[in-house]
Amino acid sequence: MRRLMCAAGLTAALALAACTSKAPSTEAPASAAPAAVQAARDAAAAAAEGKQLGGTLNLLGLLSGEQLNQYMSTLKPFQDATGTQVKYETTADLPAVLQTRIAAGRAPDLVSDPSAGQLRQLAEQGKLVPIGDWLDQAALRKDFPAGLLDLASTGGKLYGLFYNASVQNLIWYDPKSYDGPKPPADWADLQRWTASQAAAGSTPWCLGVESGAASGWLGAALIEQFMLRQAGTGPYDDWWQGKLSWTSPQVRAAFDAFGKLAADPKMVAGGPTAVLTTSFSTAPQGLYAKPPRCKLTPQAEWLGNTLAQSVPDVKPVDNVDFFTFPALDQANGGLLETSGEMLGAFRDSPQTRAFMRYLATPQFAALVGATGQWLPANRGVSVEQIPSALSKKAAQAYAKASDVRYAAQSAMPPAMQSAFFKAVLDYVKTPASLDAILAGLDKTRQTAYQPS
Repeated sequence: MRRLMCAAGLTAALALAACTSKAPSTEAPASAAPAAVQAARDAAAAAAEGKQLGGTLNLLGLLSGEQLNQYMSTLKPFQDATGTQVKYETTADLPAVLQTRIAAGRAPDLVSDPSAGQLRQLAEQGKLVPIGDWLDQAALRKDFPAGLLDLASTGGKLYGLFYNASVQNLIWYDPKSYDGPKPPADWADLQRWTASQAAAGSTPWCLGVESGAASGWLGAALIEQFMLRQAGTGPYDDWWQGKLSWTSPQVRAAFDAFGKLAADPKMVAGGPTAVLTTSFSTAPQGLYAKPPRCKLTPQAEWLGNTLAQSVPDVKPVDNVDFFTFPALDQANGGLLETSGEMLGAFRDSPQTRAFMRYLATPQFAALVGATGQWLPANRGVSVEQIPSALSKKAAQAYAKASDVRYAAQSAMPPAMQSAFFKAVLDYVKTPASLDAILAGLDKTRQTAYQPS
């Protein structure tokens, strides 16, 4: 399915081929206007200070197939302007391969990682090169959400940049069958409607958290949403950084809110058993069953376009639409959660500096948006340059958010992330065991954040 690797927590679930090297694309994004491509080429030339740098940059990442072709197309202007070739190496197990390469002294020049937590740990260990001094700080603060810059920083230095964003936990529905509030005034408003549906014998939600080795990530994403919207950015940041206990009232409240949806057989189609055994990718199709099995389903911004491609007669906006996750506390109503890939550098070179400067430009970001594969992380891009109506709507939500936070599960160290996913499954299966589940997560916290 399209763009699944942008969803938080899917690193372990990606079924890619063994490591292969891909030749650079020879074309810029097909949907990008010629003026946008030329603007990106000019931005790349400026990033290289007008020099033909030549050489090669080795970039390790997860992309493959059409996604890789589209991504490489956004780098074509950089290659043309600088003479530097970007050689992308695809691996199915990025965390393990990257650690092995570092241990053997063969780290790539660059890495693009959907687990920002792994890159943050590498930065704290002194393995990554700080990039902040290469970039225009005022432009960064204007164009990128503070939450993403903070995540990519440690010790007062910036170590990474996001190129894409995927708005998380949007609430999707079929406008032809959903008769609830759109959008709800707040979460309580939506709960009143879902409770009335449940009382009438109609399950309001479809939800599936099965995802192979990464099963549980979608439930974790919803817990993160409740955590962010109830507790606010301070406790949320302390939580993913390992400073806030999993047994704290804030984290328990987030699990409780998730449980009222996922563990209640009256609220979710098929009950908790279906939540555990249904794939996150097929559960939303319940919106279009005859009769519909549900009226609402939570998922990231890619879902609408994917349903339009996979379900007969579904057209964006006409048959599938969304509203952003309703506010639980109005003080936190403007916050948004995203996932995406962060790029970090292992070597300081003229080519690496120019590449990172190029990634920071709105001109590069405009090409990312034009691919139709991703939303650009840089908010200095007009949403009109994004081809899909639903993606435009998600980009508007991203642009006007008061602040943005990265998916906590992917900001956490890998060991903590894995324990979080398992805890989601255990909790849906036995909600009464929440105390023991949270205590176990706190035990993992004691070791997961230790530098290796």
